[in-house]
Amino acid sequence: MECDNISTRNIVIIAIIAIVIIVAGLYASGMLTGGTAEGNITVVAGAGTMSTMNDLKAEFEKKYPGTTVNIQYGNSAEIFSILESQKSADLVVPGDLAFMDNAKNKGYLVNDTITPLVYHIPVIGVQKGNPKNITNISDLGQAGLKVGLGDVNGTAVGKQAVKLLNKTGNLEAVRANVVVYAPTVNQLLTYLTSGQVDAAIVMNDSAQKAAQEGKIDIIAIPEDQNEIGTIGVALTVFSENENTAQKFLEFISSPEGMAIWEKHGFPPVK
Repeated sequence: MECDNISTRNIVIIAIIAIVIIVAGLYASGMLTGGTAEGNITVVAGAGTMSTMNDLKAEFEKKYPGTTVNIQYGNSAEIFSILESQKSADLVVPGDLAFMDNAKNKGYLVNDTITPLVYHIPVIGVQKGNPKNITNISDLGQAGLKVGLGDVNGTAVGKQAVKLLNKTGNLEAVRANVVVYAPTVNQLLTYLTSGQVDAAIVMNDSAQKAAQEGKIDIIAIPEDQNEIGTIGVALTVFSENENTAQKFLEFISSPEGMAIWEKHGFPPVK
């Protein structure tokens, strides 16, 4: 009888050890953790997100030692071009969800991973001290004013500017004053701070940083006149490191990641 008890106890112990080994193996393989985060991934992102994405990259690499996040920046048209020509990026973060439509229609994205993140809000940037006394959108149509807009075909800020100017009925008057269509919002700010334009429709996040540095002033656009965009993220079908790419997507959309977006002036999507 005692021998039977010992045998039963031994079987139970062996079974427990076997279960522990199996579970440990599953964790090691990533099957119970949703995949490990290691190795390199490539993200193509809007130029206006550069400061934020650099911070997100640094925090992610600190959180997951052994990972490297390579980021290529460009305007939204360039992001699409990279996907089409290189077919190698793991994630995309364009300046507006609308720019994902082309990539989605081409079959470049894993559609159920498309995740809205934060709002991209246009504002009017003016030279420091506002020497031209610009107070609203209609003022951008004043005779003799030099205005900068984003490239309509390549940038989120350009497309949003045209939409809001159409909404307010000022498009033609403002177009008559446009002296440059910039390839990125960062270039627009350079034209503004260097005095090459009197005003530009730029994005609040980038403008706030320039304003804090004492380089420009900002004129808010009323919400009912504005054309607010949404920045999102998605995995591509070209990813060769889906586990790490998915981990990065989860991180930049997590509360920890959102705190970094907010720090740079991007309000989270409600």
